[in-house]
Order: sequence, then structure tokens, then C-alpha cells
Amino acid sequence: MNHRQVIEQVARRFPDMTQRQIAEVLEVLVEVWRAELAQPNGEVVIRDFGKLTVEVQRMKNAGAVRAQMGSAAPERLTRLYFRFRPTPGLRADIEQLIKEDT
Repeated sequence: MNHRQVIEQVARRFPDMTQRQIAEVLEVLVEVWRAELAQPNGEVVIRDFGKLTVEVQRMKNAGAVRAQMGSAAPERLTRLYFRFRPTPGLRADIEQLIKEDT
């Protein structure tokens, strides 16, 4: 589902709002989530859906990267893990749909 499809689906449930208004709400929602996830230990918890987090791993730079770049290689590397953890209910719903398809 892409951005436009989300707006169309939401607009069907809120006929008193224009698609432009719904798009603006979605844009603000994304801005708020981005700001939260950019914070250390930031998380976005969506009721009945799941939790979004970003985990940061700082690693000492050694081995192949240092060999390839030589003295220009940075001392440390940063790896970002973008995580989504579904609620138990969402997980169960998806697992049930998968069982039905097989």
C-alpha cells in the first residue's frame, strides 16, 4: 500500500474530510514519528499495531574496511537497525491468514 492508497482508504471512512486534509494529517503524523525516532531511545508505540524503534550500534572499525580504506578509514562505524515489533494480536492475525493461504 502506498501513500496515495492510504489517503484514499482513510478518505472513505471520513467523507467529511478532503483527501488533502487527510494527506496533511498523515504528513504531520510522519513528522512527529520521525522526530521521535531520531531521539536516543525513541520509540513509537501504536495501539493494537506495534512498536517502531531505531537501535544504534557503534563498532570499532577494523579488518576489511580498514584494510580497504587505510588511514582514511574512520575509527568507529555506526550501524542503524530499524525495528518493528508487532503486538501479539497483529502477529496472531497475520499467522492465521498465512495458515489459511497454505
